[in-house]
Amino acid sequence: MNIPLLHLNRTVVELMGRARHVMGFTQQSLADALGSSKRTAHRWESGKATPSVPQVRTLAALVFPHDPALASELAAAASITLAELGLVNPPEPPPAPPPAPPPPPTRLVVHAVVCVAADELAVAPDTVRRALYAAFKCARELPLSIEDVEKALEPDAPKKLPRTRPAS
Repeated sequence: MNIPLLHLNRTVVELMGRARHVMGFTQQSLADALGSSKRTAHRWESGKATPSVPQVRTLAALVFPHDPALASELAAAASITLAELGLVNPPEPPPAPPPAPPPPPTRLVVHAVVCVAADELAVAPDTVRRALYAAFKCARELPLSIEDVEKALEPDAPKKLPRTRPAS
């Protein structure tokens, strides 16, 4: 397995000592578990040397059964997660939102608009249908965006009447 070379952060020195104590290891047993010498383990804990990324990942796996939080910190120091180390299951992805319902058929929407307009104007639906058709036919020829149309359809703000003084 090719493991990319990463730079470990400075917290590894503190984490190494905590991990050794949590597991009840001596410096020799820590060194043996990580494939190193006692002298090297001493240099790790004193901050004079830094373990390799694979060694920190191995240490995280060793510590996990004893202290999962510390194992997570060690894994993070080696730029990996416990799930990537195979120690925990990856989090479940959130469920996908339900699909949006399909829009109503255009014919149904237009028919509803025509009926509402006809009721509002107290005219026959055919009258509104012809006027709406003529308006859309004309609108196709104009370079207008929906925003332009919405703005043009907004009712005008009521104009303030000038104040008059009461006659005295």
